[in-house]
Amino acid sequence: MINRINRLRVITSVALASLLCIGAVDVSAATLVGKDLYSQNEVSIEIDGKSIYFNDPILNKGGNILLPMRDFYEAIQASVSWDKEAQTASSVKNGKTVDLTIDSTIAKVNGSNVSMNVAPMMYKDRTYVPLRFVSENLDGSVNWNQEEQKVEITLNDSSGTPPAPSEDPYVLHMNNKRIVMDDPVIIKEDRTYIPASYFYQYLENTSGTWLSKQDFELQIAGLIFIFSDQSNTVLVNQESVSMVEKPFIQSGEMYVPVHFLVNALGGSLNTPANKREIYIYLDHFMFVSDFLRKHEGATSRPESVPSARLEGTRSLLVSDNPETLTQDLVPTATATLAQQQIQSTPGTNEHRVFGWHVNKLETSATIAITIQNTSTNSSIEISDSKGYSKISGSSWNNYDVGLPIGDAVLNGRLKNSTSKGMIIKPGETKTIETYELYPNYMIGFLQDLDIRSIDGGTSDYTIRTVLAKGNEDVTTIHSDPVSIDEYAAHPRGAWPQSAIVADLPAYTVGSPEVGYNLSNGKTDHLLTLDNSLSTINGAVGNPGHFGMTYQVNIPIINTTGKAKNVKIKLAGRGGLYSGAVKMNGEVYLVPTLKPGTEYVMLPDYRVKGQTETISLEIMHAGGVNLPVAIYVEAE
Repeated sequence: MINRINRLRVITSVALASLLCIGAVDVSAATLVGKDLYSQNEVSIEIDGKSIYFNDPILNKGGNILLPMRDFYEAIQASVSWDKEAQTASSVKNGKTVDLTIDSTIAKVNGSNVSMNVAPMMYKDRTYVPLRFVSENLDGSVNWNQEEQKVEITLNDSSGTPPAPSEDPYVLHMNNKRIVMDDPVIIKEDRTYIPASYFYQYLENTSGTWLSKQDFELQIAGLIFIFSDQSNTVLVNQESVSMVEKPFIQSGEMYVPVHFLVNALGGSLNTPANKREIYIYLDHFMFVSDFLRKHEGATSRPESVPSARLEGTRSLLVSDNPETLTQDLVPTATATLAQQQIQSTPGTNEHRVFGWHVNKLETSATIAITIQNTSTNSSIEISDSKGYSKISGSSWNNYDVGLPIGDAVLNGRLKNSTSKGMIIKPGETKTIETYELYPNYMIGFLQDLDIRSIDGGTSDYTIRTVLAKGNEDVTTIHSDPVSIDEYAAHPRGAWPQSAIVADLPAYTVGSPEVGYNLSNGKTDHLLTLDNSLSTINGAVGNPGHFGMTYQVNIPIINTTGKAKNVKIKLAGRGGLYSGAVKMNGEVYLVPTLKPGTEYVMLPDYRVKGQTETISLEIMHAGGVNLPVAIYVEAE
């Protein structure tokens, strides 16, 4: 379907009249850009009744219109391939093939030589082809509209009828980057193929190169793949590997098998039914840390954590209710989703804002973190601001949103924000971060903020997460939070700390395995409605510790006189569990675990002394009502 709709201006006057054998064209805007080469912006081009816009100029040489090849072939719905060595473009439409070679007036039409008035050419690193010759030799017709100064191209399919509109483009999610694809997705024998260019254009430190007209090299994540047209043998770091799939060349692109690349690189692929969307997740680019291997097997019922306490100076504001944003729950054009008021506090205050929302508003929305300085005489400064966010349109929320956030937090890889150093004067409201949320997408974000009073006095301000359905200025949103969704008890509130510390009883080497449940039960029911610092229009406790880090200290007693290996097992206890865990400075990712039947093993911890303490730091990825259980055993 032709999707470049707008005015396209072209070319010189007598030259155009000569080409089309029609009346005069206004030459007032003609521009000489080379010997016998002109561009002009006073003539439009229309294809099948639609005005077409090209970013590159339209050229006229010797009375012949030349158009930028790639955009022109897309507009007339012809496929194209490019032979870099031979400098030849081959287009196919309605079963007819036209081969054009740069600077040659001899074309091939279905293999037969045909002379042209003007040769294809290179101009400013773009390939240009003659409009009339290509159109008519691919079963189209060209007409000059004298009154409107317009070139009219009519296309026909093989039956002589106008082509049917194509389907909507696919949306590709490459590690959470949302890309509306210009190229078609090809599915052959239940295998999905896309152009290799989508990998090397949207992944860091990745490249693609044509080695010949048949062979394409893709370098990605330390691996070198060489794909050959119509061959199920691929070279991976110079070793031959057989595939079920066969890559192929179409429209000048090497189409590569998505399943094969995802499996080779490590990751996952999701193609939701009845949606023109593809989700590609490559662990090397999505995550800093490696996944622990999942094991199957029952786990015993864990004991409650004997003691747990809130610790640290960073507060936590959770914006997760309403989690599903609907018109009924958010009926107005703008809304506050959560807020925390800070009054008469000296020095520097440390805050964490954690959000988790799904857009079911049937329109795109803007979500933002704002700060309103409610003081009448003291300015405040954002002395530090860093965060991390992920969006997803799939149902794999834990994997493509929660896990990357946990991975980033435990690895200390939150990204610095432009709001760092921002000054907010009395009465002002400023935006800390803004997120675009598409219909049926969800977002997770975590932002750490340090705020201080500039004059050293006390500071008064309100932190908000706000939503706008249109182009409204988010800094004007000062309303109270919307009412909570009473039928979906997702957390909302503010608490004085964003870290929990639990000290487990000492484990003696040689004792049977012990397990402790890091749940918000009687021992650590710390984030509740009752102790929330923000209760306007309702609050809900945070039993899943979302947005929190959880430090666990495990004392080990070894009286054997020998070095021993301590084994630590993690398992879910309240629904599907996934998260990130740090041990000895190394972060590992926990894949989704079914409670009671699946677990992961951390690397063995070697105890050499009589007493040592193993420290774990854990962050949960969302989706569970209760956090993880920890099991300890030694050989």
